[in-house]
Amino acid sequence: MTNSSLPRIVHDPTCTEYEVETAELGSLGNYRFVVVFARYMDKWLYCRMKDNDTYGNAGGHIEEGETPLEAAKRELYEETGALDFDITPTFDYSVRSPTAYATGQVFLAHIHKLGELPDFEVAEVGLFEVYPEKLRFPHILPIIYRRMQVWINVQSAKDELWDLYDADRNLVGSAHRRGDPLPAGYYHLVVFIYLQNSMGELLITKRAPNKGDPNLWETTGGSAVAGDDSLAAAIREVKEETGLDLLPENGKCVLTYIVRDAICDTWLFKQDFDLRDVVLQENETVDAKYATIDEVCRMIENGEFVNIGYDVKDFFERLG
Repeated sequence: MTNSSLPRIVHDPTCTEYEVETAELGSLGNYRFVVVFARYMDKWLYCRMKDNDTYGNAGGHIEEGETPLEAAKRELYEETGALDFDITPTFDYSVRSPTAYATGQVFLAHIHKLGELPDFEVAEVGLFEVYPEKLRFPHILPIIYRRMQVWINVQSAKDELWDLYDADRNLVGSAHRRGDPLPAGYYHLVVFIYLQNSMGELLITKRAPNKGDPNLWETTGGSAVAGDDSLAAAIREVKEETGLDLLPENGKCVLTYIVRDAICDTWLFKQDFDLRDVVLQENETVDAKYATIDEVCRMIENGEFVNIGYDVKDFFERLG
């Protein structure tokens, strides 16, 4: 049984009219569902149900008398066979369809030991770098997945302090703790950095498995800390993630845009580096290489690269 009198949302694969939103943990209430993102052997673990060939997260309805945490632990065992794991509540979510509305909580589990798969609804489990192509809830789970990546990244340095800005980039506050929600109308500064050598190749790094978007390739980027301006943040982020020293005169901010609560600056530094000088940072990066722009585009298409939301080839053609 569910803990609500609202009508049950039944997923219809032909319907794209699902509105999915996420919220701070504990803010929605009246929870009916749990979703568990499970990590095992440095990959995401997904479940394939017996009645179809699609995969989904462990999770389901909260039974009468259960807390969301109890439901998440039960569903994780029933749908994966997990015997030893750590599990953490992360954030709330809601789904609205044309006929119903429901809320739930999302959990992150690190599985240490899998046992035999219980004989319930799941046929098998599989391990994936991101999420399966054949996804059980294709209009819902990718949105929650992206929010999970943000949550993981915040947890990696949740006591970091940010300066805050208004939409016109005026400084309106400082010493905001990264792990706390931003007030409405306030923004923090984020930088993304392309390092391009004289051959036109881009220096890219591979994210550590403990970070959001684990094991995917990316260009360097991150949030500015309190006291940073954009250039200082770009130079610091590259130093922290690669050990390389950028020369300020080699950089130019080529794009600025706002996404949700972040003012995003994209920097291009034209500077040659020897890959042997790259120092991989524990819990940050696990590999580095040069790649052409076409190669980066193919990696994005193949799901090997963090999706940056625009066509990299077109971006560099516009730069001239």
